[in-house]
Amino acid sequence: MNDDRKRYLNKIRKLMNLANNTSSPAEAASALSKAQAFMREHGYSESEVQFSEISTSETKSAPSNAEKLPKYMTILIASVEKAMGVKALIRWRITDAGHAKRVIKFYGLDRRDVTAAYVFDVLTRLIKKARKEFQSTYCPFMNSAQKSRAANQFCDGWASGVYYAISEFIVPDEQIEKMDAYTESLRRDGLEVAKEQREQSQKGRKDSAYKFLGYVEGKKAAIFQGVDGGKTVTPQLAGGT
Repeated sequence: MNDDRKRYLNKIRKLMNLANNTSSPAEAASALSKAQAFMREHGYSESEVQFSEISTSETKSAPSNAEKLPKYMTILIASVEKAMGVKALIRWRITDAGHAKRVIKFYGLDRRDVTAAYVFDVLTRLIKKARKEFQSTYCPFMNSAQKSRAANQFCDGWASGVYYAISEFIVPDEQIEKMDAYTESLRRDGLEVAKEQREQSQKGRKDSAYKFLGYVEGKKAAIFQGVDGGKTVTPQLAGGT
């Protein structure tokens, strides 16, 4: 978004807020009239103004390009949503070589989407590294199908460990309303919004030993949320990245 567009949208939003919050009917009518005039002059729709504070950022890659979204990717997306107070779209990008590449597009307020995309890219590198080390250590004599199945179980556990290692970002109620309205508009446009994922407690579940190994390793990955409203976030794996 260019600077002129930002300036006009900010001005329109201020006028709309004034119209909605002033106790003076005359002042409200004047502010609304000015806002509508600006919208007509610059060709902005009501939805553009309403959602102009929401920004989006796309990841560089994802842990898997499989046609069916792996469970561990769903959990990693939910982990970043939980940590950053954002939502996600699941998209495909065609590379210069003509290959389909899965990416995640995070959207949110206060530019948290930028950090969310960065965090997901770091977690992508970490889980790929952990998967490779797991296969090298535990799967040298397995055939291809067995190795893939065991590694997926390990990654499911790893992602679950990450999910439980982080605290939830508390989003203000007014931002929740804006995000919900924006999400609903995306669904109406037919875009694939990531489904909410709530991991259940590990207690009492008959998970595989591979998943438990992943869970232990994943809990070592920590997303440190900054004290400035979540804008400063550094994901690290114990022992460094």
